[in-house]
Parts: sequence; structure tokens; C-alpha cells
Amino acid sequence: MSHSSRKEARSRHPEESPEAMRRLIDDLRRDLVISGLEREQLQMESDDLREQSNLYAQACDRLEARLEAVTEQLRRTERTLAEVRQRLDDERIFRRSLERQLLASRVEAETAEEEFRVALEELDQSSRELAESNARLLDLNETLERQVDRRTADLKAALADRDALIHEIHHQTRNNLQVISSLLNLQASRLEEPSAREVRKSFGRIQTMSLVHGLVFDDSSTADMPIGPLIATVCDRMTAELEPSPGIAVQVTGGTGLVPLKAAGQLALIVAELVANALTHAYPPGDAGNGRNGTVEITVTGEPRVNTIRVRDDGIGLDESRTASRRGLGLLLVQTLARQVGARIRFASAATPDASPRPLRGTEIEIRLPRID
Repeated sequence: MSHSSRKEARSRHPEESPEAMRRLIDDLRRDLVISGLEREQLQMESDDLREQSNLYAQACDRLEARLEAVTEQLRRTERTLAEVRQRLDDERIFRRSLERQLLASRVEAETAEEEFRVALEELDQSSRELAESNARLLDLNETLERQVDRRTADLKAALADRDALIHEIHHQTRNNLQVISSLLNLQASRLEEPSAREVRKSFGRIQTMSLVHGLVFDDSSTADMPIGPLIATVCDRMTAELEPSPGIAVQVTGGTGLVPLKAAGQLALIVAELVANALTHAYPPGDAGNGRNGTVEITVTGEPRVNTIRVRDDGIGLDESRTASRRGLGLLLVQTLARQVGARIRFASAATPDASPRPLRGTEIEIRLPRID
């Protein structure tokens, strides 16, 4: 019984018994319970419908996103299709251009074939003329070879004569130096000290010149030569002749740089004079003492061409005023030989008053050679 029917029944029977009222109330309670259950059922169905609505909305969003992606893909496909169409149009235009070029190339090929045929005929004619020219050239070459052989023989003979003449000149030069040395030695034996000592110094210089001349102008001399071995040989000979104090050594260090042949002799003489000065004056007996060790070091630097030669000793040092005034014959000889080869000489000595402090006493002479390109 529904609520409206019960209300209608009460209106029809307002004065029913209490029993009937209780039944009515029970019916109303059952209806309320049923209505609550129905409301809960409806609420659950409403929640289900709301959840399904959300799922449908999410599905719609995904479908819409997919639709947009498909739309964008379609747009890209359309653009790609447009590019492909444009490329096909370009290829058709290019193919037509190639066809026109091919046609032109065929015409050019036919023209070139005709020109090649004409050129081949001209080449046959030129080949015949070249064969005739080769025959004439062969005859001329044979004649020229005979003339070159005769000229070469003449040059060899002249070269042999020149070598013999140069050898004789060098031989005569060494002989003249020996004669001068003998005269100086004889003159020194007739003089008193200190004049005899100065003459013996000149005798030693002449002997060194003779040695350097023999080492530089030998049969194996070339345009350039290594200066290190030449200096080492000269220093060994000088050390043996001068007989320095025990403990004084001469060392030659450095690379195998080259110097021009025309400058090798002067440079060797410069080094020989500087080494002789060091052995003679840098280690006086009163200064050396017993067991005094010393070293005269010659350093050659520069590859492949020598640019600097340094002569250094650890002796008493060089008087700077003497080098400035050039009153010593040895230093004057060094300066003169240096000017001949364009070299510059720099002196540095621990004995110089205004020299910078040096860890070792002694003298250092730097020979800086000119640059040769």
C-alpha cells in the first residue's frame, strides 16, 4: 500500500481501532524501510552512473586526443604528400632538362666524332713527321753526346790540373809556414827574455795556423764542415805543446753544427788563441797552488749551422781594460779574425768591477756567428 492510499484510507476511516492503527503504523514503517532501501539502491545506481559518466568522459578525452593526433598526422601526411608532389614535379622538369641535354650531347658527340676523325688523320700525318724528326734528333743527340764526352774529358783533365795546383798551393803554404816557424824559432834563440817569449808566442801561432790549414784544406774538404772536431784536434795539439799545469783540462762540448769552409780556419784560430791565453794567463802558479784543478771549456751550439762558440775558464779572470784598449797582440788577432768572418766577440769576466756576481770566477768569451740563410 502506498503512502497516498494509506492517507486516503485514514481519511475514509478516521475512527478506526487501535489495532488497525498499529497495523497502519507497521505498514508505514515497512514502507519507510523499503523507501530507504530503494533510496540507497538509487544512490548506488546514481554513483555507478556518475562513475560510468566519468569513465565515458575520460574515454571521450582520450578519443579526442587521439583524434587530434590523427588530425596532426593527417596534416603532416598532407604536407609530405605536397612535398612529394613538388619533388615529382621537379623530377619531371629535371628529366625534361636531361632529355634536352642528352639530345644536345648526341649532337655534340656526332660533331666530336667527326672532329676526332679529322684529328686522327692529322695525328697520322704528325706521327710520320715526328718519326722523321726523331731520326734527325737521334743523329743530333749522338753528335752532342760525342761533343759532351770530349768536353767532359777536357773538364776532368782541367779539374785534375786544378786539384793538383791547389794541392801544390796548400803544400807550398804549409812549407812557407814551416819556414816562417823555423825563422821565428831561430830568432827566439838569439833574443833575450821577454822578447824571446813574445817571438815564441808568434812561433806557436804560426804552428797553429799550419795545423789549421792542414786540417781545413785537406782532400775531403767541402763547402761546409763541422767545427767541433776541428777545434778538438787543435786544442789537443795545443795542450800537448803548451803543457799546462797538472789538473788543468781542456774540453770541447756541443753538437756537430756546420760552418762555411771559408770561416772554419779563422774560427779555429780564434778559439786556439783564446785557449792559449787561458792556459797561459788564467792559471798562474801563485794562484793555482798545489792540486788546483781547472777547466777550459769550449761549447759549440747551433744545428745544423753553428751560431755561437763559447770559450770559458774558471781561472783568475781577464782584465777588462786590456780588452777595451786592445793592447794585447792575441786579443787584437782575435778581433781581426772575427771581423774577417763577420763574427761578434763578447767578453765577460769575474775580474770586471761592474760585472754581475758570478758563481764561478774566470772568463767567458762568446763568439756569435752571423746568420746564413
